[in-house]
Amino acid sequence: MSEPKRGALRLGFAVFLTALVVGPLHVPQPFLALLATQLLIGIPCHSAGVFFSRLASAVAGSLGGLAILTFAPNSPWLSIPLFFATAGWGTAFVARRRDPASAILFAIGIASMVAESFVYPERDLPFGLAHMAALLTAAVCTPIAGWFFPFPEKPKSSPHELSAPAIGTAAVASLVCASAILPTEFTVTVVAAVTTALSLGGGLGLIGPKFLGGLLGSAAAVVFVIAASSMGNDMATYLLSLAVCLGLIEWGAGRFPAHAPAFRQAGAIFAVMGTILPEPERHMWGSLERMCAVIAGLATGCAAAWFTQLRLRSADVPVGTTGRLPADGDVGVPLGKRRGEWI
Repeated sequence: MSEPKRGALRLGFAVFLTALVVGPLHVPQPFLALLATQLLIGIPCHSAGVFFSRLASAVAGSLGGLAILTFAPNSPWLSIPLFFATAGWGTAFVARRRDPASAILFAIGIASMVAESFVYPERDLPFGLAHMAALLTAAVCTPIAGWFFPFPEKPKSSPHELSAPAIGTAAVASLVCASAILPTEFTVTVVAAVTTALSLGGGLGLIGPKFLGGLLGSAAAVVFVIAASSMGNDMATYLLSLAVCLGLIEWGAGRFPAHAPAFRQAGAIFAVMGTILPEPERHMWGSLERMCAVIAGLATGCAAAWFTQLRLRSADVPVGTTGRLPADGDVGVPLGKRRGEWI
């Protein structure tokens, strides 16, 4: 079996497993589990140590966000700088000391926790545990899918510089943006921005393909949601269709490696938007609201990466500040994934 087909089956199976867990349990913000699955599936888990490192990073990220808001309640002047430093340099530290998947889980955990509790402080502990459960589900399901559909070889790491200032800037800027225009989709906006900045690193040349891929993924997700809703919101059909669609996007990334960044970004955005079905009394408003949040987060993440890298280069500071991730061309996720791409 060719690697593009194997990759499509691997992702489709992982998505189906993850959805089977978070769906029946009605986990809040289920898109976190699907997004984490999409981002992790291209990074092999070759040992028990790596597996437990991913679990620990998911827990640490969620608890780190909870700690920020616990130690600085109702104090934005203190919690926002802490969020900036922890999201940026904390993620870079995890990437350097552990593996890329652990850094992804840590970043999503802290971003989702801070975003949720920033607006609704009373939700901090229950939603923090729910977010942690979603990330742990993805961390468990992706190695299972990798065991059924193994990678052809152990990936060879190649440099992908991780920019801590870009991640921190994206986290804070998206928090401010969501506060101003999208208060009902705080978590989606912040997580989209952080994962986008995380995947870009110092590769400014990827901004165009990833942004275009994000727009295409948004459009595809709207079509998918309309089609799923017209079929009566049948859960079995919906889960199978979601797995098939994400698998096809992954196949396209493997089949056309030159356009893999755009495909992977489209898949990540699709994973976020495809997990919300319209309520009969609200029609498509909820889905369109999420689409706006996703695009806002995507644009914020791209702008943060572009701005910080230009500032670093103009100051003659090395672009990669503290971490290395797999780069395009390795075996291995978003927003980069073919042979090690991140998102």
